[in-house]
Amino acid sequence: MTHRWRPRVHLLTGGPDWEQRQATVKSVPFSRRQKEARKPLLALMEELREAVERGDWASARAARSAAWGEVNRLADNLTTEERKHLWRYKRRIVAGEVRDHAQRAGRG
Repeated sequence: MTHRWRPRVHLLTGGPDWEQRQATVKSVPFSRRQKEARKPLLALMEELREAVERGDWASARAARSAAWGEVNRLADNLTTEERKHLWRYKRRIVAGEVRDHAQRAGRG
């Protein structure tokens, strides 16, 4: 039984909806030191991107491994997006290797 003086459900009217109540998260720009620390990682990520586009899977694997080493050296909050990209690149590398292997097997 619910007592009238202490109801379990409170109905509110006229307030902001859920989307308006949520706090907006602002991305904080990297400091100069953080940007300098990320430069080797970004160079390795660019090398990885180029190797994947060329279809050079051995170079892509080596670049990805080096990029992971650099990611592990840096703080987690500096490499959130790069970790996501490295996972996507892993899937692209594996898919490319499987596709190329199937094409070679079909010819031979």
